[in-house]
Amino acid sequence: MTRILPRVLGASLLLLLSACTTYHTSPPLLTSGSGTFLKKAHYSAEVEAADGTRIRMTVYQPRLDRRKGATAPLLIHAHGFGLTRMARPLSLYGQMLMAGKTALQAWDEGYFVISFDQRGHGASEGSVGLIRPEQEGEDVSRIIDWAVRNLPVALKDNDPLVGMIGESYGGGVQFMASVRDPRIDALVPMTTWFNLDDALFPNGVPKSDWLLFLGTVGFTVNPLHMDKGVSMGVVSELFGNGDTQLRQQLRRNSLVEHCSAGRGPQADALLIQGLRDVLFSFNHALDARQCFRQAGRDVRLLAIEHGHLMPGSQWSPSLPAWHMQSDIVCGGQSLKTQALIMDWLNGKLRQDAPALARVPDLCITGDAVTDARIIEDAGTWQPIPAVHVGSGLSGMFELGAKNLDRLGNLLVPARLPADWATPENGWLRPARVPLHVASQSGWVAGVPRVELSFSDTDRDDAVVFLHLAKWRPGSGSYDILNQQVRPARANGTLAFDLPAIRTRLEAGEVLGLIITGYSNQFRIAGSGVGTDASIAGRIRLPLMDSAIPATALRTTP
Repeated sequence: MTRILPRVLGASLLLLLSACTTYHTSPPLLTSGSGTFLKKAHYSAEVEAADGTRIRMTVYQPRLDRRKGATAPLLIHAHGFGLTRMARPLSLYGQMLMAGKTALQAWDEGYFVISFDQRGHGASEGSVGLIRPEQEGEDVSRIIDWAVRNLPVALKDNDPLVGMIGESYGGGVQFMASVRDPRIDALVPMTTWFNLDDALFPNGVPKSDWLLFLGTVGFTVNPLHMDKGVSMGVVSELFGNGDTQLRQQLRRNSLVEHCSAGRGPQADALLIQGLRDVLFSFNHALDARQCFRQAGRDVRLLAIEHGHLMPGSQWSPSLPAWHMQSDIVCGGQSLKTQALIMDWLNGKLRQDAPALARVPDLCITGDAVTDARIIEDAGTWQPIPAVHVGSGLSGMFELGAKNLDRLGNLLVPARLPADWATPENGWLRPARVPLHVASQSGWVAGVPRVELSFSDTDRDDAVVFLHLAKWRPGSGSYDILNQQVRPARANGTLAFDLPAIRTRLEAGEVLGLIITGYSNQFRIAGSGVGTDASIAGRIRLPLMDSAIPATALRTTP
């Protein structure tokens, strides 16, 4: 951490100095050898969007021998929400973030790279509109127009060879740009959304802690550029006043809306998504993968461990709120994430077949076996017996309570009781519903689905929170799988997917459903404080070995 602070301070200083930058509307003359070589250099430029908004960017020019008519593919780098473009190699992106470091490697290896400030960010004009396809998406097309007009960009069948890379917000713009512009050949969207409405308002419940965090970042970094309609819509939702227009806009700004209308992406994609990502769960990548497949595109998927991590409740190995690991393990083999990305880009933009062959179709990090399956629609339904959540405080004190579990386990080692399969109602502690005990080692890997019925609910806006967890006899307490949670409005009957999970169950470990009335990701509106409700239904688990229903567990194994 001591090495990170100087880098962040240095990047901040460079950001302040960027206010003095000169922006070119056409490339300056950066040549050597009597004009026969393009020098390796970088400079600032700008394009004008269809509505007159000026979009600022930094162009990274590789060394090219123009005597032989040399050309180079174009890679467009898009930044995350609240951040700015990679204005120079010594920057936050260039030194610390995977997308920027990979873009610089591409520059070193002979690519043109353009890193741009999205609308309302950095030096660009306009408002932050959460990736409106007709604005933020169209801005990318203007950048490609400028590059084709001014740079010796490599062509294939008279079309420019163009790739994109970026995380989170910079992934969302890749999707919208690809839907609109067929000139984009290859995408690398990292930890981004398929459906922004569902990500921020799952089952209609505002993800308040993330919304407040993102809003604070937005208004701190871009105080005069946040879209007023979006901002007021979010505030309205947080305080219980539904905003239909906002929710519709979030869907229009997402791949889900375009795929459902038959307007799928027109590029191939290497999707990278985090299993612990509690802003954009792994489900988003699985849904996007299906969308690309339906559009007839080549799509590969890498599952990393982290992604967006909620500050204050999730530990991050590096930057607060986000982390992407440099190494992944797939099929027992250790692979470099950045190298896989470069293989993908070289395969698609330089027709390097051996490089493309090194990129797996599906890699689930941490998988020590060859089979890296994710079960998206499999398993048998089993009942969720009736259970009651009697307080919105249920789960609020679990951090301390679980430590007491473990302390007690040191004194009296926990064993699997004969009646562990009996559901337990929740009040101060969560309600728990045992579902499965592993008779042998195996995986739970995929997307669970639940159908729930609520009764005896004490209020119309009551909310409960569902987590899948595993408990190993002798460990003292349970662990939430991939730290994921899904809210549900405790009213009537609902059917929905839980966040995708990937974990190994050892023989004797118990898989169960933990239901609370409180979550530290949903602490304002719809937090469920005071919830009193009964829940029953059924669940389908993506088990890779034979399931033993909880009702059959009556003796200690």
